[in-house]
Amino acid sequence: MTTPFPFVAGTVLTAAKLNDITNLPLNDQTASYVALVGDAGKRVVMNVASANTVTINNSIFTLGDTVEVLNKGAGATTITAGAGVTLNGLSLVLSQYQGASITFLSASVALVFPTGGSVKTPRITAFSASGTFTPAAGVTYAVAYLRGGGGGVGTASSGAGGSSSVAFAGGTITANGGGLLNTADTGTTVGSYAGAANSGQGGGRAARDSTAYGLSLNAGNGAEIVAGGAVTPAVGITVTVGAGGTAGTIGAAGGSGYVYIETFE
Repeated sequence: MTTPFPFVAGTVLTAAKLNDITNLPLNDQTASYVALVGDAGKRVVMNVASANTVTINNSIFTLGDTVEVLNKGAGATTITAGAGVTLNGLSLVLSQYQGASITFLSASVALVFPTGGSVKTPRITAFSASGTFTPAAGVTYAVAYLRGGGGGVGTASSGAGGSSSVAFAGGTITANGGGLLNTADTGTTVGSYAGAANSGQGGGRAARDSTAYGLSLNAGNGAEIVAGGAVTPAVGITVTVGAGGTAGTIGAAGGSGYVYIETFE
């Protein structure tokens, strides 16, 4: 039966109508759509063969309003924020048979939660060397974990670690490499140790001076940062993994850095 929701003046609430209260009205669309105030409490069903959008404009909905968007068609549905609107969610792109619930915190801010279809799971892509990261279809945001290369150590001619970076659509994020360390050879070298590969650790050198006191000399570790950014589905972005700094005289090299990129697919 047809649900009585939303209620109008003079509606007689029978038991059958009350039992049907959770049967939300459907608003079927066959092309890109701009949500209207009357969509509050409804399910907007997109049935489009090609890529399409559902646009949420400012000051259409109010605090507490909820709109569901369901994608029935083969084309990906992108929930798009109009001017002045902020939509917060892990992914605003719905593949076929996926859905999302949009809950408004104000006339211009809303939370977007997945409600159905395939469950998005985290995926980690690890880079031990520079390369290209290509987001999967439907992925519009990624989080990068970066560490620059460690610096080299020695009595002379050491090298600084290289920087690691990810070129997100909105700008490149960078983790700087560790600083080099050149020290006077004031004692007898006991040993040196290089930073492990993909650790971002600086190289180290152990020495003993004429009074037998031990000296531990370590170059700088690569900086470590975590940052997120927008990506375009199926469009590659450049990933740079910083090299370890070169070993100096009677010294050791730094360890190379790393980049991990996390997405939800």
